Amino acid sequence: MHALGSPAYRVEDTMVACSRSFGMDGNFFATPTAIFLAVGEPGEEVKTTLLRVSPGDHDLGLLAALYAIRDAVVRGEMMPDVGLVEVRAVLAPTKDTVWADVAGQTLVGGGAATVLGGGVNEVVVAALAGLVASMIGLLARRRPGLGDVQAALTCAVVAFLIRCAAQWIPVHVPLTTLAAIIVLLPGLSFTTALAELAIRHLAAGSARLMGAMAVFVTMAIGVGIGDKAAIKLVGEVPVGDPVSLGPVWLGAALLANWIAFTLLLRGTLRQSPWVLAAVVAGYGGARAGSLMLGTELGAVVGAMAVALLGNVYSRWLRQPAAIVRTPGLLLLVPGSLGLSGLTTAISGDFASSAPFAFRMLLVGGSIVAGLLFAGVLLPPPLEVEPESRTATE
Repeated sequence: MHALGSPAYRVEDTMVACSRSFGMDGNFFATPTAIFLAVGEPGEEVKTTLLRVSPGDHDLGLLAALYAIRDAVVRGEMMPDVGLVEVRAVLAPTKDTVWADVAGQTLVGGGAATVLGGGVNEVVVAALAGLVASMIGLLARRRPGLGDVQAALTCAVVAFLIRCAAQWIPVHVPLTTLAAIIVLLPGLSFTTALAELAIRHLAAGSARLMGAMAVFVTMAIGVGIGDKAAIKLVGEVPVGDPVSLGPVWLGAALLANWIAFTLLLRGTLRQSPWVLAAVVAGYGGARAGSLMLGTELGAVVGAMAVALLGNVYSRWLRQPAAIVRTPGLLLLVPGSLGLSGLTTAISGDFASSAPFAFRMLLVGGSIVAGLLFAGVLLPPPLEVEPESRTATE
């Protein structure tokens, strides 16, 4: 769960529920890179352990399987040793779905360009650039040394290619570049960090926030290097306003994002309708909210709609609400604002970059507020309490 992007408080709650089901006293402290465990029998000496963990990729199918095992163990329906075997089986390496990443990033590039207001040229170029970005990601998997610089390298290559392509294909360069690399933006981590800070998980929230900001900076530097190199090679290109496509294209873009999110987040066929519902709820709620409260504060409505849908899903199917929340929030998170602001600052225009930073914090805070309000209106199911210890004794 920790490696799949679950917030620190959710990881801690799960571990507390499991320790109680075993009849043990436990205290847990989770950060983005480590978990501290203090566990012992009631009245006996507590043993403290430190686990060094690394963040992984979101995997909705795997998350659902782990939650099912956890609930079975906590409710006394499965022996702990059997649960451990099941967890190991679920976490066993599977066949690498290269095609899913390639197709997903290509679709996201074109879909994001449409949602951001691009025209046909921007959609086509962003989709092709997203394909290039996915190829760099596949190369980084096979060469571990590239993993640390993947984001910066991808941004540099994509920005360079789009700026060069603009010499022959009239496109809005900043919009197209942003759409092509939007999958790499740590907007979801940034929002998760703000949520952790809001509920006073200060250590985890601060660490995650600094990690997200570091990724923003490296990506902005990559975009700046690629863009400047292309300008030196082919010269400056006038940036005109893109011609936005109609509502039919926007609907097609949301469908493309639905398919892409299902592929990139490793969703199952049974989860895909809920992913679609989350995408529609997030985008529709944000659009409605922007009409009532403005663009930045409109994210409150979008996040609330996604969170309420996630809580309904969790209560109805006894599955983690994150399966709905994660794809729904991807269209709302303020990663694009952060990258735009840092890229503007790197170009030397510090005065224009400040509003982007403020708007990023405002959108992130609005999303967190929406999530918290939804939790008050329709609380998520509580961590299950063990009904008996029959299966664990």
